[in-house]
Amino acid sequence: MRTNRRGVALILVLSLLVVLGAIAAEVGRTARLEFGIVESVRSRTVARYAAESGIVAAVVRIDSLLRDAATPHDRAAVFRDLDAQLASLTDVTLGDARFGVATTDLNARIDLNRSEPDIVRAFFGQFTHDQQAEIITTSLQARPLERIGELAALPGVDDALALAVMPYVTVWGDGLVNINSAPEPVLAASLGQDVARGIVGRRAAGEIFTASAPEQTQSLQVTIAPAPPAALVLTEPTRLLIIARGWRQGSPLTHEIQAVYAVTGGRLVLQVWQERDL
Repeated sequence: MRTNRRGVALILVLSLLVVLGAIAAEVGRTARLEFGIVESVRSRTVARYAAESGIVAAVVRIDSLLRDAATPHDRAAVFRDLDAQLASLTDVTLGDARFGVATTDLNARIDLNRSEPDIVRAFFGQFTHDQQAEIITTSLQARPLERIGELAALPGVDDALALAVMPYVTVWGDGLVNINSAPEPVLAASLGQDVARGIVGRRAAGEIFTASAPEQTQSLQVTIAPAPPAALVLTEPTRLLIIARGWRQGSPLTHEIQAVYAVTGGRLVLQVWQERDL
């Protein structure tokens, strides 16, 4: 009888140990899960604030450059060499976080919503046949895009065409074209192929166009005389896109902020702010 009692007690003890082990394993699993959640939240927070720091740093730097630009030529030169001016912000360490910044002159692109239909039609005509360019232009007039990613869903636009034109288009511009930064396809749509080729050649030779130089303005007006009446050109951007990506070192999560600024009165004014995790 005593032996049986000892056996039962042993079984009870072993059962209790198994239960306690299972509880301990569950507690450990829950603790690891909660730790992972906490680390993920921390990484996301660090990444976001790192990206925001990148935007702030870029705006401060650009505002400073514009304050120091005494003439229209100096201002145009700032924007022409903006990537070089912001090179120190391409990879910045901030505690256990890092961020990188890039900028895009939106006036170097065709605004698909605000450019005149003739310009949009002429632009797409460089990449496809006239009938398809007309279909795309009509579609854009009927349904403006909210995001540039919607371009591939438009009638007349396939994936290959969307990929080809993506570096030259935006939906965050104002319909104006910066002749100091716009690539040849953008200039050609606004000013004609021959004029575009001439401007690109003059830029390659080191020329910077400014509205304040009478002899240069006269030369430019002669050059663009055959341009469509709807073509509106300028010599420095009025819309600037700043993209900042931040991440916590050792974490795969990256946070991206896209901020569009209007360049008015020598300073940047926020227009659009979008964020996403990558």
